[in-house]
Amino acid sequence: MSTESLFPHSLRTLLRPDTLRNPAPVYSAWRETDPFFWFDELRTWVLTRHADCAEVLKRLDLFSSDWRRVGERMPDELIMLQSVDPPDHPPVRRLLAAAYRAQDHSALAERTAARVRRHLAGLNGAEVEFVHEVAIPLTVETICDLLGVDPPDLDWLNSVSPPVVDTMDAGLRPEVMPAGIAARAEIDAVIEQWMTDHRPDGMFAFVAEKLRSVDVDRRLLLNSLRSTFHAGFESSARLLALSLLAFIDNPGTLHDFPKNPDSGVEELIRYTSQVQVLARACLTDTEIGGRKVRAGEGVTLIIGAANRDPAAFADPDALRLDRTPNPHLGFGRGLHACLGAGVASTQTRVLFTELARAGHTVRPHADPVMWDSGTLRGVRILPVTFA
Repeated sequence: MSTESLFPHSLRTLLRPDTLRNPAPVYSAWRETDPFFWFDELRTWVLTRHADCAEVLKRLDLFSSDWRRVGERMPDELIMLQSVDPPDHPPVRRLLAAAYRAQDHSALAERTAARVRRHLAGLNGAEVEFVHEVAIPLTVETICDLLGVDPPDLDWLNSVSPPVVDTMDAGLRPEVMPAGIAARAEIDAVIEQWMTDHRPDGMFAFVAEKLRSVDVDRRLLLNSLRSTFHAGFESSARLLALSLLAFIDNPGTLHDFPKNPDSGVEELIRYTSQVQVLARACLTDTEIGGRKVRAGEGVTLIIGAANRDPAAFADPDALRLDRTPNPHLGFGRGLHACLGAGVASTQTRVLFTELARAGHTVRPHADPVMWDSGTLRGVRILPVTFA
């Protein structure tokens, strides 16, 4: 049986249970048989090579994040920093980037380290469900610290976040969109409250003050703040859980992490690729990767596959914590690159440095349960024992 029949050229393959646990064989099969293929169900090209994906991300003149530019309708709730281009994008990006830079990141890192030590205290010999007992509480506290707001109720947050993530796969599962829109509305109510109810420091305080003199689209700004908050805990928590799973799958590597913590974080981002898929709309007839792409067609970038491309990474399926250079696409590139990448990286570095220095051996005491998400990959339940 050929690899093509085992892993058909369909984005629905990303939702198969075996693929959710380990998508690398699918990535490899697609690159070997047809690394740039047409998926008719969504009228999109699917790109799996690093060079092609990187080229699309940097060519803002040819490929857009704003699907309205090719005639697609978008709910107002989905219009945010990641889904708009100039001239709408720069004013909000500048404001949020300035708010981010204005924070005392050294103090934030110190508080993050203290937070990590508190969450890890007393774990020796304990059975822990890592996602909900460590990763999510830690990342929620960290992003709220950065934003300068009080953390919301975790039970509520754990109920509204999954429907938001589900809408990232709405092309394949359109039935999830109403629940995702409703969940965004619930989070939006909290964002509106935070605009007036925040600490005197933090990003919300900075934004609220600047809004008195800066002219930006308020709805776009609030949607982007919601996305900053949501990605700040959800995407970061998925990175932490997938990274711990990677260490479990590669015995002995956790103890080596403190030797190369900075390159180790970059390698975990590459290896886990929690942001598995990005999509763009072609604005002008062009050619990329030897294929003609016409205006109005979609291009779907399989970031997870690009991050395992042997043309860009030696021994790509190995977890090599000292890998350098490491031109992964895990946080995107260019105008739409992740704004909070530094905080996510700091959190990951501190957590696994502390775990390694504590001498813990981490073992699963039940099989992990993966989220059924093709776009934002993650572990839903990760039962482990710290010995």
